[in-house]
Amino acid sequence: MEQRDAAGYGGCATAALGAVTALYVWGSSRRTGVHMGRGFEGEGQDLSVLWTELPLVLLAGALVPPAAWLLALRLLRGRGAPRFRVLTAAVCAAGVLALSVWALHGWANPQDPDRAGLSGSPGAGPSDLDL
Repeated sequence: MEQRDAAGYGGCATAALGAVTALYVWGSSRRTGVHMGRGFEGEGQDLSVLWTELPLVLLAGALVPPAAWLLALRLLRGRGAPRFRVLTAAVCAAGVLALSVWALHGWANPQDPDRAGLSGSPGAGPSDLDL
C-alpha cells in the first residue's frame, strides 16, 4: 500500500471514529438524557437538541481528528520513512480525538455547583446527608 493510500484511508477512518465516538459520548451524557426526557416524568425535555447540538457534535467529531491527521502529514512531508509519517499522524489524531472527547464529556456532564463531593464523602454538604 502506498503512503497516499494509507493517508487517505487513515483520514477516513479517523473521521468515522471521531463521529461515532462524539455521538456516543454526547448521547450517553446526563445533559442529553435530561433533554431527551430521562428526567422525572419527562421534566426538562427539550428535543431541540436533536437539530441544534447533535449536528454540531457530529460535525466536530468528523472534522477535528482528520484535520489533526492531515496537519501532521503535511508537517512531516519529506521527513523520514512513509511508515513513520503515517504512524506519527495516527498518534497525533488519536491524541486530538482523546482531548476532544474529554472536552465534550466535561461540557455534556457539568458538575453540580451546590455539591462539593459525593454523598457521604468528607466534602459532602449537610443536604447530602439528610434524608
